[in-house]
Amino acid sequence: ITLLLLVLLAPAFSSQAQTKPIKDLRPTVILISLDGFRYDYLAKYQSPNLNSLARNGVRARWLIPSFPTKTYPNHYTIATGLYPAHHGIVENEIYDQQFDAVFNLSKREEVQNGRWWLGEPIWVTAEKQNQRAASVFFPGTEAEIAGKRPSYWKLYDAKVSNADRVDTILGWLDVPSVRRPTFLSLYFSDTDDAGHHFGPDSTGTAHAVAELDEAIGKLIGGLRAREIFAQVNLIIVSDHGMATVGAGHVILLDSLFDTRLAERIFWTPEIVSIFPRAGNEITIYSSLRRHLPAHARVYRKSEIPERFHYRDSPRLPPLLVLPDEGWVLMNREGLAAMNASVNGPAKGRHGYDNQLRSMRAIFIAHGQAFKRGKVVAPFANIQIYNIMTRILGLRPAPNDGDFAVAQKVLK
Repeated sequence: ITLLLLVLLAPAFSSQAQTKPIKDLRPTVILISLDGFRYDYLAKYQSPNLNSLARNGVRARWLIPSFPTKTYPNHYTIATGLYPAHHGIVENEIYDQQFDAVFNLSKREEVQNGRWWLGEPIWVTAEKQNQRAASVFFPGTEAEIAGKRPSYWKLYDAKVSNADRVDTILGWLDVPSVRRPTFLSLYFSDTDDAGHHFGPDSTGTAHAVAELDEAIGKLIGGLRAREIFAQVNLIIVSDHGMATVGAGHVILLDSLFDTRLAERIFWTPEIVSIFPRAGNEITIYSSLRRHLPAHARVYRKSEIPERFHYRDSPRLPPLLVLPDEGWVLMNREGLAAMNASVNGPAKGRHGYDNQLRSMRAIFIAHGQAFKRGKVVAPFANIQIYNIMTRILGLRPAPNDGDFAVAQKVLK
């Protein structure tokens, strides 16, 4: 048995033995996204590695996501420092009238098409200024944007384990200095998946937090083995939080107006986008104003609250319907599909008002450039791009942030 155990462990020992200290590291950022990791999970669930980084580095009391509190808009805001209305990824499903096409996450050819991705993400900023970038699954990195991609990137594959994702990042750090990336990004979906399926207050989500914390521990161990843990600048963020959905909190929206008057409708349960046929905007708007229950509101584009920063894109719909926290908007077809699903209705959702407590995200930073033992006031995720450019010595592209938060978190 002992001999068999030694044989099984040999690859691991060999891998450890082959890990060499890195002595020529340039200023380096690893941006890590924990999708759907609500701000209170750090205290609510067991996450010793994340909490250690937070105690010994910098953390925000919470990170304020951009509206809508959806995955792709917020990841690209983190990457560009631009509000979704300014970088073009205004939702997970988008219509662009100029090229009469629809973007959604199931259309891989559109996700990989640079025409959707406006602004300049941090990996393009780095590549333009003679630094290399690398990414494991961070949204946007599959597309060629402004003629650039990261030097190293991966097509998204949900089946790739967290451990393999971490090993890929560590492997890119092991390449010779002349080819080594200075900006790396890494994406995990565990807490988002669990939050939707089980709800944010569940043993399933607690398990997902533990899984992610283990992956962060593996990354820390790999950095320590290379003797660069103190130097590498880790920035750990989430894109949004997660709200509990009440049983029966469904508004059947297609019973409240004539859907035939719309050219297209995106039936996202937390944010329904309506593109009326010519001459029908007022008719649809008036019908919804009359019939919507108290738990939802309809906005014309000009009425969308200014604090959402969600008016300035031609990709935004003329009419937007938003439900209250924990409520969902559906049509008959979607409701029937949900009721027939073996998993049943989602117990957690996001996409709601970005000022809600349930939508709050996380910001944790640790490394050579960051202050230690510091807790800062909540700030908007448009500020992260400028923090990263300051660390990497890059000239930032135009963005909606400033350097106020960078001055608070950096040494």
